[in-house]
Amino acid sequence: MRITYLIATAVALSTLTAVNAEAGNSASVLQFGATNSSFISQTGSTSNSATTMQFGATNTATTLQTGSLLTVNTAVTGQGGTTATASNTALTGQVGGSNSSLIGQIGANNTAGVGQLGILNGSTILQQTP
Repeated sequence: MRITYLIATAVALSTLTAVNAEAGNSASVLQFGATNSSFISQTGSTSNSATTMQFGATNTATTLQTGSLLTVNTAVTGQGGTTATASNTALTGQVGGSNSSLIGQIGANNTAGVGQLGILNGSTILQQTP
């Protein structure tokens, strides 16, 4: 009886160690203030998802996502200026199989940059001056 239990336990443990569990990364940032700064760095083999929302006079957001050719990267950055001279800066860098990026900015001075390396790449930048 003990030998059967021991064999069953060994088989179960070997099965668990043989399975390579892969999980994705998810990050969300929400900032309200005069000066907001955010930096997100994600490395995942399946998926990376990042969302940043900033509301202030000076907003800066950087998102870096890397993975393999099977990785899906998604980044959304929203920045809203709260003064007439608000300044917004958003940078997104993505390496993976499928990359998508959305940057939306409302402010007097808006700067956005996106770099993507992958099989499927899509990027949208929306900028509005009050």
